[in-house]
Amino acid sequence: MLWRPSDVPYPAAIEGHGDLHVTTRGDGPRALLVHGSMSFGDLAFSEQRPLAERWQLDVLDRRGFGGSLDPLGRVDFDADARDVAGLLDDPAHLVGHSYGGVVCLLATALRPEGVRSLTVIEPPAFELGRGNPAVEEVIVRIRRHFAEGRGLSEEAFLHGFLRAWGFEQLPPRTLTARARRAVRSSMTERPPWEAEVPLDRLKAAEIPVLAVRGAWDEVEPSARDLAGAAFATVCGALVERLGAEEAIFPGASHQPQLLGAAFNDRVEAFWRSASEPA
Repeated sequence: MLWRPSDVPYPAAIEGHGDLHVTTRGDGPRALLVHGSMSFGDLAFSEQRPLAERWQLDVLDRRGFGGSLDPLGRVDFDADARDVAGLLDDPAHLVGHSYGGVVCLLATALRPEGVRSLTVIEPPAFELGRGNPAVEEVIVRIRRHFAEGRGLSEEAFLHGFLRAWGFEQLPPRTLTARARRAVRSSMTERPPWEAEVPLDRLKAAEIPVLAVRGAWDEVEPSARDLAGAAFATVCGALVERLGAEEAIFPGASHQPQLLGAAFNDRVEAFWRSASEPA
């Protein structure tokens, strides 16, 4: 979600998992990384490559994105959660960005024994924040854009999607073929606010949870007061109801993982803490 206009080539080390592609780097304790909308694995987590010096990073392309095959129907967080749960035979530190964060919350509830820790980066699990004015406005604006934007080009759809979040100062973009496919697949996504996150089951599993968000301090006020406030509400709900740790990154909005070292240091410390005996 909130895709950036760079294109990252795939490395040679790609493993097949049926219809799914997982890029694997490094050796060590395992982490499974799941991207959000308008993106794909290697793009969303391009700045996490240094972690492969100490960890095994498995970077997933969800169905319809990157090197994975298309889904049978629309992109759906429940189907994606089953895919992720199926990759947890070897337990992992699970990380999900945006729509991928919703997927990871659901996958953890499906297979908690396969999750060593859960990190979610601004998941649009807006059902957890219903009644909040920013959350309600985001839902209205995104729903309207998806209803009215079906006939748009991929570039125009992405532009309108960002405007729905409150971004106004948007330069024109020409998307690569891989990015264009990501937008096309995202245009079919089941709305994330329809996800019913089973918080009671997650809390009972006693899995360490880290809720990550950007401070939204360097973006235009319209985006900070709308999207930034909506994601802060969701992360606050996870802190309150799951006892999650919260990490807020100045200088970042919806993609704090792209800060690189600052994010990597924080998440690596969280992984190490989660790996220590109670």
